[in-house]
Amino acid sequence: MAETPGKFDPTAITGFAAGDQLNTVIRQQIETAMRETLGRTPKFSKRMKMSAGAALLGLYGGAGLVATVILLLALAIPAWSAALIVAVVLLVAAAVVRSMAKSRSGEPPVAAVDPLG
Repeated sequence: MAETPGKFDPTAITGFAAGDQLNTVIRQQIETAMRETLGRTPKFSKRMKMSAGAALLGLYGGAGLVATVILLLALAIPAWSAALIVAVVLLVAAAVVRSMAKSRSGEPPVAAVDPLG
């Protein structure tokens, strides 16, 4: 078997068994990490999952309404300018809502607490 310069072959060191062992160890480590990660995630209730699904569907519905407004404006003006106008209006609305939220809160937002430490 010809060696390729710069390429590491773990089976070339001690034979085929070392490659199998390395593969087994890597799979075990990945499985352990997955079990630990999934064990730390909170168990969400069905109600919370359905609420998250409703929020996602609402987001898509809002995107559909934005697309409708763009297409309606595109009947009167070029499509690129209709999209630009709607984008600017949405960004201004986001800035206004952000400034309103910032002015109502006299204190900075609470930092996230690390549950593990």
